[in-house]
Amino acid sequence: MEIPLHLMNDGMLVSRQLEARGYDTRPLRRAAAGGRFTRLARGVYVDARVWGAATRRQRHVLRCRATAARLGTDLVLAGPSAAAVLGLAYARQWPDAVCALNSVADGTRRRGGVIWWGHDDCGSVVRDLGWARVTDPYRTAVELSARESFVAGVVTADSALRAKGHRGAGDGEDDLLATAETLRLRRGARRVARVASFANGLSESAGESWTRVVLADFGAPPPELQVDILDEGLWLARVDFCWPSQRVVLEFDGEKKYRAALRAPGRSVEDVVIEEKRREDRLRAAGWTVLRIVWDDLREPERLRRLLRRAGLIA
Repeated sequence: MEIPLHLMNDGMLVSRQLEARGYDTRPLRRAAAGGRFTRLARGVYVDARVWGAATRRQRHVLRCRATAARLGTDLVLAGPSAAAVLGLAYARQWPDAVCALNSVADGTRRRGGVIWWGHDDCGSVVRDLGWARVTDPYRTAVELSARESFVAGVVTADSALRAKGHRGAGDGEDDLLATAETLRLRRGARRVARVASFANGLSESAGESWTRVVLADFGAPPPELQVDILDEGLWLARVDFCWPSQRVVLEFDGEKKYRAALRAPGRSVEDVVIEEKRREDRLRAAGWTVLRIVWDDLREPERLRRLLRRAGLIA
């Protein structure tokens, strides 16, 4: 019997569902053993080509779908798994294990490839996706802030506020704090409050969010975000960070920025690089100091400290 490829969903086949339709699943298991399919969970397989082409985030989402196919649609995804499914930013590598909620009374922390977060309230501030449930952006940001580092909390909180349409310092802080109050957190409440007051939906990437944290740690003045720079009424550029009184701008050069630029039809890598160089030349000619940083400058931030000092932003 042939494998019913027409029943694939997002490249996945579930043995239990095939058997319910009267299909023999032995050909599927043989295909998995031969490398045509990748087994994600007991009885859940994904086309190996789909798996091979997937990013780490996409692979994590596939693991979430496989876990839901195995455990049922009442599964409540949380933490990094919720962030992956909702398209929120996450500061760390996407994990191999799926994260979900269960009751505190269960007491299980890891079982069957799932990391379980115990909570008395597994039903509030939750979205129903049909194939599973997931903590909503606010709850996801709050719980990650409570359990992980300040940087990790800010990265996801900025992303959650951006997803909810909040733009600017303080915009959305009350929503995050209200969510935290609803959840009656047992730990991490002080860090959640700090994240909520710092979060800003104008940060457009994980790198920009992390940069804001490092700038604050160094004592730099709070920058303006996503600023349009004009010269005698002529638009020059839109920049990530800006200190107008010092005429200094800072750009975070992450891969996401350049990949987005390359999506325009007919644009090459060379076109994007040349355009960015001309943009920087316009700013410098208008009297602006342009600082550029990459991920390595956040992981080993002493170079960034030197740049800020030379630009007169810190002592």
